[in-house]
Amino acid sequence: MKAILSLRRHHYLRSIGILLIVVALVAGIISCVPADKYELTMAVNPAGSGTAQDLTGASPYAANTKVDIKATALGSYKFVKWTAPAGTFGDPNLATTTFTMPAQNVTATAHFVGPLDHFKGYMVSQASPLGINVHLKDQFVDIDATVEQALGFANPTEKVYGQTTDISNPDHHLTVYNITCEGEPVTWYVEVHNQFGTQNLTVWGPIGLAVPTQKVAPGNHTEPLSLDHYLLYLVMDGPSVNVNVGLKDEFGNDPSAMVGQAVVFANPVQKTVGTTVTNIAHPDEHLVFYYIDNCQTLAPQVQVVNQFNTQTQTLNLGEPAVGLAVPSEELSFAPAPDRFTGYIVDVQPYIGEVVYLEDQFCAVNATVEYPTGVGYSATKWHNEVWTPISHPDYCFTGYTISYEGEPGTWQVEVKNQFGIQTLTVYGPVGLSVPTQKEGHEAPVGLDHYLAYEVIAGLPVNVVVGLHDEFGYHPDVLVDKPIFFLNPVRKTHDGVITEIENPEAHFVSYLLGVENFEAQVQVVNQFGEQTLDLFELYALAEPSEMLSWQPIP
Repeated sequence: MKAILSLRRHHYLRSIGILLIVVALVAGIISCVPADKYELTMAVNPAGSGTAQDLTGASPYAANTKVDIKATALGSYKFVKWTAPAGTFGDPNLATTTFTMPAQNVTATAHFVGPLDHFKGYMVSQASPLGINVHLKDQFVDIDATVEQALGFANPTEKVYGQTTDISNPDHHLTVYNITCEGEPVTWYVEVHNQFGTQNLTVWGPIGLAVPTQKVAPGNHTEPLSLDHYLLYLVMDGPSVNVNVGLKDEFGNDPSAMVGQAVVFANPVQKTVGTTVTNIAHPDEHLVFYYIDNCQTLAPQVQVVNQFNTQTQTLNLGEPAVGLAVPSEELSFAPAPDRFTGYIVDVQPYIGEVVYLEDQFCAVNATVEYPTGVGYSATKWHNEVWTPISHPDYCFTGYTISYEGEPGTWQVEVKNQFGIQTLTVYGPVGLSVPTQKEGHEAPVGLDHYLAYEVIAGLPVNVVVGLHDEFGYHPDVLVDKPIFFLNPVRKTHDGVITEIENPEAHFVSYLLGVENFEAQVQVVNQFGEQTLDLFELYALAEPSEMLSWQPIP
């Protein structure tokens, strides 16, 4: 009997032991992730910009497991790339891709960017020059440049103007650097549209480079993803919007900032340093910087890192914002035409070349005879507006022409910086030929022009300052119009030179007589010529032809 009870007791204890082991195993399975599997967490940046999905949906995963993932942008945001502290992506630049798990818990983050933000611009003081050589290429220029000292810092800002425009990309910041460039600055006409309406700007430069920058402090910011570099152009002529806006950035709130004159146009640019090329991500996103006043918020020092400062750099701000960068659509752009100072040429040898000329007014077989004048691209000051040279290689030589048949007479209405004028013109009487100046490249993109004598037109009677290769001519009186220049198609020795800029015309005005003597060497389609100049006599002003009609 005792033996039977003993067997039963041992059987009972063994059953209890087995039950405890099973319970322990089940509890372990419920409460613990196996040691050889790791959690995958999905995240997005910035918050609210999109979603990040684990399509496989079986986390935790063993190391080296390939997981299908997908990023989906929300609203106006766009996917940029995936990042993770460990593990590898099939292609981090694709929204739908794979992720190979590392031997650790890990977070995969989908990064998105929203529309280009507004920026408050702060001045930087006491910055040392960098002296870094770069190659820059945008719509306007393709140049080598040197990046010098930091001049400004642009901070994303909320803007209130009728409605509130929130910050889309809080990690997007720009450091503005002064640059020195090879070659001459260029001038362009740019039509833009933004929240302040449609505006026509005359821009000149480039004068600076805005570089995407990570703000390390204050604040907890990451690298600015998908933010372009920008070449900066000075606005020579543009509107003053004169409106009040509310601006709020990381440094504080300016509820009634006054937005004034457009001062800088920012164009996205491709940048090359050494062999590293940073391409343009968003070619249609531009910025117009406006001067702002009535800002009280003081910006502190900021700690930044960018492609030119891989170590943290301190920028001293310490003053209220002076600029507002507004995202802008570029509607159109065109190179600004030059104006030309005209010099009389002393008697020169006969040319005697036969050409066929076709413009809006006539078509004639003509003989090119004697050079009568040379036109040099010039800078002009008029009514406190400075109009710089766009094309320093541009030059004309004017020739008399003869042809069979009678000259015609036309009435032409034109518009230029001197206003709208109605001219009666007669001819043609001459031909202006693109010419290469000594020490310059050949003028590319400059048309031939037929010259018509103005036989009726009112004098403008304004005083301007002019500067060309021969120096500064202050306080020059611009008198009556003397020639109207029309772009012309030319055939010479079987070679046809088509019109490149059919809307580009000139009106040549008589200047107050200024004695002058120089000898110049020029080359054009009629060969090399040495020309003796003896008088500054005319200003050829770029003009829009509003209408024209023949006079019987």
